[in-house]
Amino acid sequence: DDEMSISKNIGAISNYLTKITTGENFRKIKKKLEAIGRKVVGEALYQKFKRFEDLIVKGLLSPGMLFEELGFRYVGPIDGHDLDILITTLTNVSKMKGPTLVHVITKKGRGFEPAESKPEKFHGVSPQKRKEDKKETERPVATYTEIFSKTLIEIAKEDDDVVAITAAMPTGTGLDKFKEVFPDRYFDVGIAEQHAVTFAGGLAKKGLKPVVAIYSTFLQRAFDQIIHDVALQELPIVFAIDRAGLVGEDGATHHGVFDLSYLRTVPNVIVSAPKDENELRHLLYTAVKSSKPFALRYPRGKGYGVDTTEPLREIPIGSWEVLKEGKDLLILAVGWTVYQALNAALELEKEKGVLATVVNARFIKPLDEDLLKELAVKHEVILTVEENVVSGGFGSAVNEFLSSWYGGKIFNLGLPDKFIEHGKQDFLRHLVGIDKEGIKKFVLGKMFYLRR
Repeated sequence: DDEMSISKNIGAISNYLTKITTGENFRKIKKKLEAIGRKVVGEALYQKFKRFEDLIVKGLLSPGMLFEELGFRYVGPIDGHDLDILITTLTNVSKMKGPTLVHVITKKGRGFEPAESKPEKFHGVSPQKRKEDKKETERPVATYTEIFSKTLIEIAKEDDDVVAITAAMPTGTGLDKFKEVFPDRYFDVGIAEQHAVTFAGGLAKKGLKPVVAIYSTFLQRAFDQIIHDVALQELPIVFAIDRAGLVGEDGATHHGVFDLSYLRTVPNVIVSAPKDENELRHLLYTAVKSSKPFALRYPRGKGYGVDTTEPLREIPIGSWEVLKEGKDLLILAVGWTVYQALNAALELEKEKGVLATVVNARFIKPLDEDLLKELAVKHEVILTVEENVVSGGFGSAVNEFLSSWYGGKIFNLGLPDKFIEHGKQDFLRHLVGIDKEGIKKFVLGKMFYLRR
């Protein structure tokens, strides 16, 4: 218990625990016992036993009764930075029968002043770049999260009904900036993604336009609420799905590689993914204006550095964008993989003479069925590319649409049916073959299917 999750803890239980150990009654009784202790045993001996006296007082006034009522044996609170006491306590508790809750008090970042003063920033730390590794010409590029945050604030200034919801991740989702501008229109529900979605449903029923910003991997927790509390009632809620795709060093638990698959199964939900940070702006604007359940997924990290200053505009829902025309191969790419596919196609044309049509399939649901049908009849080979598991993802949606009548070959490129371990984003994307080089290699490996 360090009073922190990633950000500062909020909620009734957290407040209760803090109130108990910092309340006036606690401090008064503690002071009286300190005075009695000094008088009875003397100052020198008292100091030796002070640590145990602290534990006794905390035991008398701690939230132990709450947990005892819930059926747990309560031990604590104990100082988590005193390893002797911690190890002894855990050793003794391990011999007890039945459920036991050990309440350990710690300070986040203890022992490292920068982390103590900025615990949110130091929740997850990447290696610092050495000076010699930094490129002097490297220009700053905004992250997708920063662009989302900035755009949402811009939209909210024009629309008083827009509100923002996070589940204990204000900094990670960029909503901390929204809170600074609109404190009364910002809600942190704590680590409770299910409640975040249901709460958004309640606000939407009253005429507001909730934007729920949650990491892809954490939105999985609220799948039932998305179905029953949002989609079934067609409520105008925007799901801003951050960290979609491979997230890097956070590893298998945090990769957001299932959202296209699980959201695609839900009726009434629009599912989209921008090719770059500028399209993210327009899709977010479209989502808020749509008055429908709208999922917008975008990756972790920096964008491509494109211009983001043009006025916001609505993108027709379900519309795709042809970026390059060819005749040998049709590549349908989603999200981060779009520019990878485009660059791969340009190099394939230059190096091997392969002429590929490349499409930015920015809507996964609904598909641009008219354009897909038009292009499919012109190409004998189709390749789909996505930063999502192949099982049930965007490629599967294309397969389902084409299966009854298309006579050509269809290939789906995405993540395999296994959990991907941690590693740098670019390394992992290369490992699974969804970057430019991976797409080129895949196409060249299937050359015998190409009809030129």
